Amino acid sequence: MKLLEARKIDPQVSFDLPTYMALAQTGDLEGAEVSEILNYWEKWLPMLSIYILGKKKGYLAAFMDRPVEEKIDEIWPDSPSKGFKLQALVQTMITCALQELIPSIGRDQCAPVPKPNRILKRSLARVGLEFSNQGTLNYKYSTLTFYPYKNGCQVCYLAPTCPKLNLPRMEGLFNPPS
Repeated sequence: MKLLEARKIDPQVSFDLPTYMALAQTGDLEGAEVSEILNYWEKWLPMLSIYILGKKKGYLAAFMDRPVEEKIDEIWPDSPSKGFKLQALVQTMITCALQELIPSIGRDQCAPVPKPNRILKRSLARVGLEFSNQGTLNYKYSTLTFYPYKNGCQVCYLAPTCPKLNLPRMEGLFNPPS
């Protein structure tokens, strides 16, 4: 059975405050909050795993290791606010890594998910990832996309259920009647 070559990479991922603030849905951060977030960034960045599958054309899988998932799950019940902010931090890590490795993602603001198939599933399994028929990986904080970038929403397996594509436009919804 054919398998895609998988190689682990360790890019230099820089913290991007505007991306974090957008994902955390915050406009203000105090110095202590920024310091705490940056401490988690330094502690957790080594737990970001990134694999490229295939040679010239293939896929990129990025995910946070289980201890990060467990720590965020542990924090949520005691402080939903902090849990949400740490979840946003992990999402920022993955987003920044993707933007660094696939700059076109930043332009289109989307990482299209490939359609599950046997070769891809077996190749991912060799690095400890399960890819479901619903298009999800077995890690809470993870992404699988085409590498190099490929056509955005037009090729995304999740397009039929994507809120970005399927929610009605909200412009003018709250304008007062004339």
